[in-house]
Order: sequence, then C-alpha cells, then structure tokens
Amino acid sequence: MKRLSYLVVLACAVLSTTASAQLSTRCFTDDQLTTYTLSQGRNNWAYNCGYITAAKRDFLNSEGEYQVFSGGCFSFTATGPTATCTFYIPADTAAPCIPNLVKLGTCVTGCYTAKEKVSFGGEYWPISDAYAAGVRTVTALTQDASLVAPTTGEQTIRAFVAGDTVEDVFALETVDGRRVEVTSEHPMVTASGEMVKAKTLQKGDLLLGTTGEKVELRDVTVFRYEGKTWNVQPVSHEKIENVLDVEGLLTGSVRFQNEWADDHYRLSLRDEASVDGL
Repeated sequence: MKRLSYLVVLACAVLSTTASAQLSTRCFTDDQLTTYTLSQGRNNWAYNCGYITAAKRDFLNSEGEYQVFSGGCFSFTATGPTATCTFYIPADTAAPCIPNLVKLGTCVTGCYTAKEKVSFGGEYWPISDAYAAGVRTVTALTQDASLVAPTTGEQTIRAFVAGDTVEDVFALETVDGRRVEVTSEHPMVTASGEMVKAKTLQKGDLLLGTTGEKVELRDVTVFRYEGKTWNVQPVSHEKIENVLDVEGLLTGSVRFQNEWADDHYRLSLRDEASVDGL
C-alpha cells in the first residue's frame, strides 16, 4: 500500500515569548530567517557570544526556532509597515559578536488567516477560538495513514502561533465549496500525496481530502491581507503526525516550516515510500 511522504516548505515568521509558550507572537518581517541553516547560525552565534546557554541553543535548534534581539535583524535595510531594525544581527556562527544586545524571544512561523478552521478533537474551529477555549489537541494523520486511507487521530499541542502581518494570501476554492486562506508558501498536500507551496497551486489542481478523496480546485485567487496569521505546533516530532486537517483538506503544521524547512523537495510520494526516518 502506498504511504504518504512529503516535501517541506518555509513560510512567515513569528516571535515566541518563551521556549514553551502556549501562544507565540509575530516577529518583524525584516528578521525572518528563511532556512533552518540560518536559524541554526543565529542560535550558534548567540551561544558563542554568551547570550544563550548551550542547552537553550540545542533546544531552539531541535524545535526550529531562533533567538531574536531588540532593535536588530538580519535584513536591517528592509522597509515597510513592519520594518523596525536599526542594525544588523548575524545568522552566522563565526560572525563577530555584538555587545549589549537585549534578547526578545524566539521566532517560529504561522500561516493561516484568523478565520481559518482547523480540526481540533474532530470539530472545526477557527484557530484563534480554539486557543481562547483552551483546546489542547489537534487532529492530525496517524502513523498508519496511507494515500487511500489517511487515518487521523489527536496530537497534543505544544504551542499556538499567532502574529500580525501584511502580505499576500492565497484563497484556495474547491469545486465542492471549500475555501482555505493561507500565505504564499504554506504547505498543502496534493492528491498524489506530495506537499507543495500554496503559491504553486492552480485552478484544476487536485488536493487530498482527509478521507482520501481527490478535491479539485475551482479557483486560486490572491489578495492583500492585513491582520493575524495562525498555526499550530504539535508536541510530536513525527512528520506524519504533523499533517493537519484544515476544512477537510490535508496541510502541514508549523514544524514543516521551521525545523524541517531545509528538507524541502527532498522526497515526494512514490510506491512504498514511507515517512519513517525523515
């Protein structure tokens, strides 16, 4: 039987107030480190310069998060409504240290619009409402999920992710009336079991539903979005258990956009392919 395996992508960034925060808030767009290599570089640099401990460095690297600092960022020349940086912060282990920096927290990602409905305990909630209600599990694929039978179960939530943004959002509308709004590089699962960026999808493409059905896209439109984006980070580090149910379609959790980002396009669906060991 065919098993599901996935390509991995990167999306928007947010700020976590603590490493184990139940809710995270958005990083400024000019300090978005777009690969896991860069985020590791930032953490290693922060450790080398005495800003974080070895234990904190290793924890952030394992969770795909990175240390951020007040007033500085990686793209300090960026301009726009969310540009706040006045000086450069490295993402290179060997870069010279900068003294007297003030730590802010750590960055992860979040990519659904605020009204998007994700399954929690088998019931669809806007993510913001699920957070407000204190929901503690999210519906995700199980270890024995297959392409024809993508079985689901509940995964404990490590953190909700939320933050303000101004960027393009892709509205994915299906022939059976579903509508999903995600940022441009958010991962969606196609009918072949491959995970792709939302911005690559076109009218007529087929997505994979949570019961194994193939769902055709009736239209793909882009609009400028200003507001909060949301995502969920399960406790599990198993990739198959980080594929979530949004409006009855399969999509990747925030982990696909952080610690697994550098695995992008490494493996697509093929006969007998398994997510084990990815």
